[in-house]
Amino acid sequence: MLIDASYGRGGCCPYPPYPYPPQPPQPPQPPVPVPRTEPDTLSVQLATAQTALANGAAIPMTGTLRQTGDGLSYDTASRAVLVSEAGVYAFVWQVLVQSDGAAADAVIALQSLDGQTVLGYSGALAVPADGGTLVTGSAVAYLPAGTAWALVNVSGAPINLPVTGTAPAVFAASMTVTEVGGTGRMPLFR
Repeated sequence: MLIDASYGRGGCCPYPPYPYPPQPPQPPQPPVPVPRTEPDTLSVQLATAQTALANGAAIPMTGTLRQTGDGLSYDTASRAVLVSEAGVYAFVWQVLVQSDGAAADAVIALQSLDGQTVLGYSGALAVPADGGTLVTGSAVAYLPAGTAWALVNVSGAPINLPVTGTAPAVFAASMTVTEVGGTGRMPLFR
């Protein structure tokens, strides 16, 4: 037999033999707010033709289509995407290319502005001088704050980027950069 001193009598269980007093109903609690941050996103495009874009020259995007957050920006002077917040970023690009003369290979690199780091290459063989070939590429990388990234012609020869609306695309070039992971914050996926 157990003796429960709190009740002044013996018992077999640690609980009282009678039901607990009824509790007043609790008002519903509001949900705990969860901070939601959208990933930084930047979409830029080149909507004008470029003739004889030299080997080693960055593609000059002319317009920002969409921008969310403040961790990415496009600098028209340097022709580069500027990263102001460290994180993991995904790049996707498309460039409509013609050769500058006889059919030639076209190679586009996504590289640091100083040319020391290349995140990705894309290209096409024997690009014709008439019509156009769509060159696409993508890259995902952790980027430190304060870096700049550009799409650069590394074909070894000049290339042409046809006027907007030329088949097979309705733009000369486009690039979208999206933060997919960062330091100290989680992206919002919808």
